[in-house]
Amino acid sequence: MPKVDRHSESAGDDACEDLPYLIRLLDDKDPAVRPIVKERISELSGDISHDLAALGININTAGKKRLSRLLQPGRRETLRDEWLVPTSGVESLADDWESFENFLRQICDFMHDGVTLRPSLSDSLDMLAEEVGEDLVAPSANDLRRWLFKTGRFKGDSQQADALENYDICHVIDSRKGNPTSLACMFMLLGRRLGCQVDGCNYPGHFLARIQIGGTTHLIDCFHGGRKFDADALLRLHPEISDKAKTAVTDSGDLGFILLRYITEIQHSLRAVKRDEDAALFKKLATTLK
Repeated sequence: MPKVDRHSESAGDDACEDLPYLIRLLDDKDPAVRPIVKERISELSGDISHDLAALGININTAGKKRLSRLLQPGRRETLRDEWLVPTSGVESLADDWESFENFLRQICDFMHDGVTLRPSLSDSLDMLAEEVGEDLVAPSANDLRRWLFKTGRFKGDSQQADALENYDICHVIDSRKGNPTSLACMFMLLGRRLGCQVDGCNYPGHFLARIQIGGTTHLIDCFHGGRKFDADALLRLHPEISDKAKTAVTDSGDLGFILLRYITEIQHSLRAVKRDEDAALFKKLATTLK
């Protein structure tokens, strides 16, 4: 378990007590006040959404963005402290769905603005499962594929697939848009809740899901309307595909390797928007899985 800095914990508690005053000082024009406010807010855990709601504090859009930026160090520290290094790296997560979801939950919490109230990843998935249950009873993986993607309920964000918010599965569930990896992981976790097997496929360049239809393995492109491909036919008709791609099609899709890919993709997106400190953190998280 990570070691808790008691001084930092106490400082964060004090800052929470001063929250109404800190919010008022966000717009203070005095240059001597700004660094003090920045430091005090950075001492928080990174998510004060429940505190704001409990205190009835309303903040305009510009203020929320500014506050969210000031909370980034806290979210970074929370993710660093909560991340429990698997004993054997990716192999420890081979089929550990509970840990897999918990790691993705931590990533979603880091991606969140820390200001607006929203359900946790588990609650968001539970509510989505209930929504599916209103239309489908004991759905197969193929039924779920059609419900999510063939109907157009969830789509790939073709305009900015690599945008950071598209790695936040809570945001994906709310916006109904995501990238290949987040949509497939959502499909996997939802299938787990509904009793149907959905696995991941680490296909190079474009993450896919894997399901069984009539006893035959199919690869699912969640980003493009849930298109399905017979895995055996794909290998037979395209002998030119790389050995890496062939391995991805035939492998079981261990959760540890999927999580490693997820983290690595986020690292690249963070670097692309010049969030170098956060990118460095995700690079360190990736090394814990190797």
